Amino acid sequence: MPSPRLAQLTLWAVYALVVAVHLGALLTESSLTQRVTQPLFAPLLIAILLVSAPSRHRTPVLLTAGLFFAWLGDTMPPFLPQVLRPAAVVLFLVALVLYCLALLPLWARNREPLRLALAIPYAGVVIGLFVACADGAGELTPLVAAYATVLATMAFLSSGGNGMTWMGGTLFLLSSSLLAMDWFLPGAAIMYSTVWVMLTYALGQALLVAGMLRIIPSREHTMQPVGAELVIVEG
Repeated sequence: MPSPRLAQLTLWAVYALVVAVHLGALLTESSLTQRVTQPLFAPLLIAILLVSAPSRHRTPVLLTAGLFFAWLGDTMPPFLPQVLRPAAVVLFLVALVLYCLALLPLWARNREPLRLALAIPYAGVVIGLFVACADGAGELTPLVAAYATVLATMAFLSSGGNGMTWMGGTLFLLSSSLLAMDWFLPGAAIMYSTVWVMLTYALGQALLVAGMLRIIPSREHTMQPVGAELVIVEG
């Protein structure tokens, strides 16, 4: 039976390969490959969590639930009628809320002044994008506002873990910002915008998971050793 460490490294390698194939499919406009590879992102990250972290620990449970909703958001849109496509935003919103719940205890233990100051630029980016995209969002404006607020909160809380979680949250914020510009600001043409959106999205979630795995106890450390016990009876 392979060790948890070997299984984790193998899954990370598969994840990197799937992301690379997906990005290549975006560049070559291979829609079938895109539809096959994107729904694999979250299940691979969930598998990494399952082989690396104790199943009953609060943090991996919340991360797994968040990745499940992200998987729904990645998978459902092609099967939904156009009028129901905003449902994908709701699914990602739930995912972000779960990520926030996983990150909150870590941030609460690391209230450094620098991390508190990060609320200013994160809020500034989100408010600026929301103001710019409000007209294009139309009826989706309340949903976009809720998503932007939770997204900024998640990016802010990610600074309370370590460098990897911080970078993961920031890349997630960048990915959603690029996507919002692509959807609601048609005049803001960004070269290869879809590629950049998916690259920052895939890297952001991977770094968030990898960073959390550095903080929570590993499965190997939580396994109880099996062996004989020495009992000393005092007379």
